[in-house]
Amino acid sequence: MLILPVLLAGGSGTRLWPLSRQDRPKQFLCLDGEHSLLQQAALRVKHHCLLPPLVVCNAEHRFMVAQQLLEVGIDPCAIILEPQSKNTAAAVAIAALWAQQHYPDASLFVTPADHAIANPACLIERLPALAQHSEQALLTFAIEPTRAATEYGYILKGKAAAQATNLFHVQHFKEKPSYALAQQYIEHGNYYWNSGMFMFTSGCFVRELEQHQPQMMAALRKAAHFHSDLDFVRIDADAWQHVPSDSIDYALLEHSEQVLTCPLPLQWADLGSFAQVWQHTEQDHQGNAVIGEAVLQDSHNNLVVTDEHQVVATLGVHDLAVVQSGDTTLVAAKSQLHTMPALLSQVSEQYPQRRLRHRQVFRPWGSYEVLNEGPGFKVKHIMLHAKTRLSLQLHQHRAEHWVVVSGTVLVEIDGQQSQLSAGQSTFIAAGQKHRLSNASNTVARVIEVQSGAYLEEDDIVRFDDDYGR
Repeated sequence: MLILPVLLAGGSGTRLWPLSRQDRPKQFLCLDGEHSLLQQAALRVKHHCLLPPLVVCNAEHRFMVAQQLLEVGIDPCAIILEPQSKNTAAAVAIAALWAQQHYPDASLFVTPADHAIANPACLIERLPALAQHSEQALLTFAIEPTRAATEYGYILKGKAAAQATNLFHVQHFKEKPSYALAQQYIEHGNYYWNSGMFMFTSGCFVRELEQHQPQMMAALRKAAHFHSDLDFVRIDADAWQHVPSDSIDYALLEHSEQVLTCPLPLQWADLGSFAQVWQHTEQDHQGNAVIGEAVLQDSHNNLVVTDEHQVVATLGVHDLAVVQSGDTTLVAAKSQLHTMPALLSQVSEQYPQRRLRHRQVFRPWGSYEVLNEGPGFKVKHIMLHAKTRLSLQLHQHRAEHWVVVSGTVLVEIDGQQSQLSAGQSTFIAAGQKHRLSNASNTVARVIEVQSGAYLEEDDIVRFDDDYGR
């Protein structure tokens, strides 16, 4: 039986701010090794018994998803774009409706793209044997708990399912209990963490959702008018606005009588908070966990996270989370990390852009980072991937001065082309139609100095664009 992995890459990861922001949520971050969480998820399902993955993500992140998959050699069967996040029930349903058209006989293995799993083989190698049960039941994957965690949902395992290996009926789900109740669950022995991973055929899922959430399903069918946009699959954005937002657990699993669970000894974490990141990351003899570069003296039980080329030093501090990311630093008592939503509300009011955007902004052709800015000027570092180019464009209110730092680029200004190498520069006046291209096989880096009365990103008129923007 065919098995189609479905990677849910639309999460927001708000509790990991300032690392995770609206323009680059946690699934695109490297929190657990050299690869991002999305890349790790894609590599986990790169297996001879599985089809290439189907990815569901926010339209805003489409080029980042495509680039990160390309970097690890993953060619997805499709990338479905959500116009806006509608939670996991809608994301899974739109994937199921697409699969009904393209792989109607396949079992869907649904997994979040922002979890860490140290021993994925014990999950992936079981999928072929479980696929035969996915036509009539919604299979969930339960994790053997290692502690009384309050940040995870729980599954109470019931009686063994007939004619099935290591499959059990689900008595009930329990979302994020108190510590005392979680401790009781651990002592009980039949409670497991809810991993957020599932398996079922598209027909089974659609049938169950139709029965328990008919209005949601009707809205989803209206939205499921799939059409291609470059390497992506878009849906009806107007219809999508009317799709209710709900999790798959609340919308379906808590109502369906066709739910089975498969307990697994996975070394798993969803890394949904800095407390979980600290627990998951290797710690030194003083309990400190460091991601990036740091010097710690007389410091205990801290989490320190830094950006590339940044160093954090601590002295005489304990039980803190110190997170430096671009233009923002978070210093928090680990015991207060559960109050992050209140802090983020205040940040959104006072510094909305710091809440939403990183200094480094990713584009389909590469990225840029704002190095400095002030009244009338802005300095950017542009990184242009090999064989890519910016759109043919002009700006009404700003002039630009380009200085090539490395590589060789082709510059077009009002129809005139010239080639520039490292150390050379050019000037583009306001109103001039221009384009920057990298025809080489290596990354090109350019410093852009903007000057003018208005320097916002919406001062752009595009005439031609390889990416359909």
